[in-house]
Amino acid sequence: MHNANQDNDHQRMAAVARGDLSSMNEIYQNRHRTLFRFFFRLTNKQATAEDLVHEVFLRMIRYRHTYRTEEETPGAFEAWMYRIARNALADQARKHRHEITAGEGELELVPSGRPTPFETAAKRQDLALLHRALRQLPEDRRELLVLARFQGLTYERIGRILGCESGTIKGRVFRAMKELGAIYSDLCREKAS
Repeated sequence: MHNANQDNDHQRMAAVARGDLSSMNEIYQNRHRTLFRFFFRLTNKQATAEDLVHEVFLRMIRYRHTYRTEEETPGAFEAWMYRIARNALADQARKHRHEITAGEGELELVPSGRPTPFETAAKRQDLALLHRALRQLPEDRRELLVLARFQGLTYERIGRILGCESGTIKGRVFRAMKELGAIYSDLCREKAS
């Protein structure tokens, strides 16, 4: 999920912060699909996900002066980008509380490149039930699972995004997976009866 081109996004964003807005084009090329998948998996709405991707890039330009250009640690850009993405999502959720979500199985329409082992296993099981279970998770736990399992971020990187230690994230992901498994099992029993 990660490549060397994305590692250079820190330098590109540092250039944008200094006023070279042309570097934003390459950042967009490197990151827009990842952001789209993140938003789509959390909202289940393609148009909303597309709007949120554009909002994130607008905010990156608008708040470029807040980017810490001196921070050279791996994932500095990614953490900053996901913090903006989470804020955009929270703002959008406040504005559109009453929209109808995607129907069962619509998540399969999103091209995600090579499927992760989690996605492959999910397809072998009842995908619609798994997505229903994911939607029943509280929002904070659903977001954690999307970042860790669908976006493929390390616990350390998620910790940087959420502002806590990687060990804390590991525990939270474990508990969220356990909760997802319990909801999924309940749905399977419900379906069988």
